[in-house]
Amino acid sequence: MSGVNNVDYIKGAVEEYIDAYKRKLEKLQKTIPDLDIERELKVVREKIEEYLKVNNEYAMLMMELETYKDKDSDNYVSLTEIAKLKNPKNPSYVIQNWLRNRNTIEFLSSWETKNNPKYSISGFIVINKKISDPSFSLTVKIWKRFTNATGIISKQGNGGGTYAHRDIAIDFYIWAFPDKRYELIRMISGKASFLEKIKEELKIIKV
Repeated sequence: MSGVNNVDYIKGAVEEYIDAYKRKLEKLQKTIPDLDIERELKVVREKIEEYLKVNNEYAMLMMELETYKDKDSDNYVSLTEIAKLKNPKNPSYVIQNWLRNRNTIEFLSSWETKNNPKYSISGFIVINKKISDPSFSLTVKIWKRFTNATGIISKQGNGGGTYAHRDIAIDFYIWAFPDKRYELIRMISGKASFLEKIKEELKIIKV
């Protein structure tokens, strides 16, 4: 999905929402005759535009990931398809390099700890010790076998490959493409500035 298509998609989604909201207001106007529909729509549109300014990079990133979504699960994304953008002939090599990174397995462990009650910390400790050994090659199957992980999985057959929860897919995506990391940082920085602006406007002070 190209950047231009993403922009068009967002604009279309906003207009659909505005139209639906307008129909809702028109029904409401039957009980509240003095309801100013145009004014209400203007306020809603301004709020949406302000939100998109703050979250644009994140929204674009999410839509790009939608392209690689697992057909069997809305929450899982194909790392294999993303890796093909980096290395079309050997995408598994890209994934394996990512798994060799100690920061990666610590992130995976953090995700599993928060989302998987059956996650094995003891298995993670074993892998964490092995990861510094150049002869050790961590794969998704080994990770799952040692830790009982659920956040990243391998699928066989038609449509097979390596899939990961959306949270984990974001980490893989920004690791493989540093420019996406920059976009995410911009989004976070923008959101922080936006919150500060809101606080100032509302004159929130500590008593």
